[in-house]
Amino acid sequence: MLNGCYLRNGAEFYIAINNKGLWPNLTMLPGGEIGAVVYNQPSHGYGEGDVELWVSGDGGTLWELRSVVSDHSEDPELVRMNHAAGLNANGDFVVLVSGHSAGRRPPTLPVQVCISSDGGETWRRQVTDIPHIPFGDIVCKPDGTVVSAMYTSEAADVDCGPPGVVLLASEDGGLTWNEWQRLPGNYNETALLRCSNGRWLAAMRTLAPVRDDVLYYSGGPLQLTISEDEGRTWSSPLPVSLPCQHPAHLLELHDGRILLTYGSRIPGQHGVVVRLSDDYGESWSMPEPLISVSAQTDCGYPSSVQLEDGLIVTAYYFGKQPHTPQDAPPTSVPWHHHYHMGVARWYAG
Repeated sequence: MLNGCYLRNGAEFYIAINNKGLWPNLTMLPGGEIGAVVYNQPSHGYGEGDVELWVSGDGGTLWELRSVVSDHSEDPELVRMNHAAGLNANGDFVVLVSGHSAGRRPPTLPVQVCISSDGGETWRRQVTDIPHIPFGDIVCKPDGTVVSAMYTSEAADVDCGPPGVVLLASEDGGLTWNEWQRLPGNYNETALLRCSNGRWLAAMRTLAPVRDDVLYYSGGPLQLTISEDEGRTWSSPLPVSLPCQHPAHLLELHDGRILLTYGSRIPGQHGVVVRLSDDYGESWSMPEPLISVSAQTDCGYPSSVQLEDGLIVTAYYFGKQPHTPQDAPPTSVPWHHHYHMGVARWYAG
């Protein structure tokens, strides 16, 4: 602890991408590199831009820009920012991207499918008619079908159906997508995982209003739902975090344990929290902070991968609160006041 900050003992921390890097999604690429898909503007979605691919070849310490993933050349004021990412059965990198108009104005943009067969050097793009907002990891089933969690948006200019989380599936490697299942309840940003024993887990962010006071974030706890039949039916959701903690990421470690990481915006405890399960999500270890600061900062959205030697690489972001006046005191981590993607390298023990 130092001035209200906490860094997990034994972990290494890095400023990986400066002045951008929001909502990182990590993927282990076929060649052993780590890919991070991130939003490329230093704001909470208020800057016209796209998502980029940054790559690390040394286990997460140094990162370099490889390519711009999405495209908004049809209108320079568009903001492509919301994304889901993962590999299909052929090892192609698939990224789904939505967004909105400048200033976070509606309507929500239809999903753009971006696919790369060369490790993210080049991309094939096509805009779909999908009105939902993608989030988290794209899951590849044993039969080669890829699945993405998306949530419905009232800002879309077409009928999206009832609010909540929709699972879309693709049987052609990510080119075309169809609605497959809906998860129980009214939630939004959802982390999806298919465990090695065939069980599916979905950790869902609770919908809740945000006050006009930008230094305050509200929200219920993360809710976990489980499927034992390849995603066709789901259990009643149960909470796995405190209120004001969201959204989540799920990763199965080499030893079979499930790692749950999530952002925390509890006043005085802004950062990233970790929990572990050794029974595929039936029970969880006590929450432990990975990184925490006392500042009321824009932060969170962790994503993790594990290297061959067991080292976990977790990416997250920090930055000033949205709409914070330029002359206001810094509201980020005390050692770096710009928006940035941070990285922790650590062992679960």
